[in-house]
Amino acid sequence: MEEIRCLLWLVMIFGAGNPRIWKALHRYHSPQKAVEILRKPETDADLHLPEHTLRRIRQTGEDKVDEMLERCEKLRLSILWYGDAAYPEQLLSIVNPPVLLFYQGDSSLLQNHLLLTIVGTRNPAEYSLRVEKTICHDLVQMGFVPVTGYAAGIDITANLCALEADKPSIALMGCGLDVAYPKSHVNLKYEIAKHGLILSEFLPGTSPAPANFPLRNRVLSGLSMGTFVIQAPVRSGALITAENAMEQGRDVFCIPPADIFDKRYMGVIKYLRDGAIPVFDSRDIVYEYYTSHAHMIGAAALYGEDRDKSESSVMTLGEAEAKPKTPAKKPQVSVPEPPAEAEPDPVLDPMPEEELEGLAGEILSLLQKQDVMHMDQIAAELEVSMEELTTTLTELELYGKLERLPGKQFRCMR
Repeated sequence: MEEIRCLLWLVMIFGAGNPRIWKALHRYHSPQKAVEILRKPETDADLHLPEHTLRRIRQTGEDKVDEMLERCEKLRLSILWYGDAAYPEQLLSIVNPPVLLFYQGDSSLLQNHLLLTIVGTRNPAEYSLRVEKTICHDLVQMGFVPVTGYAAGIDITANLCALEADKPSIALMGCGLDVAYPKSHVNLKYEIAKHGLILSEFLPGTSPAPANFPLRNRVLSGLSMGTFVIQAPVRSGALITAENAMEQGRDVFCIPPADIFDKRYMGVIKYLRDGAIPVFDSRDIVYEYYTSHAHMIGAAALYGEDRDKSESSVMTLGEAEAKPKTPAKKPQVSVPEPPAEAEPDPVLDPMPEEELEGLAGEILSLLQKQDVMHMDQIAAELEVSMEELTTTLTELELYGKLERLPGKQFRCMR
């Protein structure tokens, strides 16, 4: 089997984003060797694979891989794989990078472009939307490419800002690219693909399970130079992306709260205290990258429309609204019909009981007593290596058994 087929087989066996894929690749040094050994698990006595994984191995032959590749071709989806020259270089440095990325659109956007991840709540305040539209308008004109998780609210607003300016954006999905999600913007992703790029590490037909989104967020932050948080309450998923960005050595930008007593904005306060860059104007982001990426930034847009060089676009929002303006003509955004969707795959089976007898069961038992615990506390209590703990925590997330909170904290799903 060629490399891409081997990697696809591993994803079909373990599931997208499962750290066991990398454990197998490191153990056997190549995708081909990993597939060869895993198909005959009795040849390695140290494997200790659970029964549900062994069952998938027995059921997933080369014909199933062929069917998945044919499905991708039918849906007009291309694939980037780890080791391919076109694979985004910035993902090589993150923990547990995706071995495959399914995409539609211009994959060259992932190379040598000013990528900025934009995240926030699904229920933004009117103030936050005005701030976002003002700053995003500037950024896309200067050459920045918004990267979002394509959720309703802040995420999709950033994609729309780029579309309205006839500029590219990127949407990273937490489900298969052929799945109609979110239902309020089913067809918009195909318009994004036409002007930019949509991509996902999840197999076609994968439903938007809650566990997919925190897993996806490591890639969302890893693709970009920085993550820009517009508005987030304390337990927002956007903060998991910000946390990942900090762990990956990326910049974190935050809009300061409109009201420090309003719980809708409380999530950003911790990050501002910990060194996140406060944003009052698009220039607060631009100046972070100007010395290293000046040749890529169209700085002339900073001072267009009679804008004073010391003026803050956020601080003067009210004044701008008071002045009547002639509305600029926006390009017509046509929403094409999506390609014929293949029948979605079944939802992930419940976690097998035998999996709950080992470390996974100990973690769940501990969290049921403690409610919320930091990852380091769990490792200390159970006396396990961080590598083994990370693998098991991710699997428990995938099966919906626990929830990852900002700050490397975890709790049982309620």
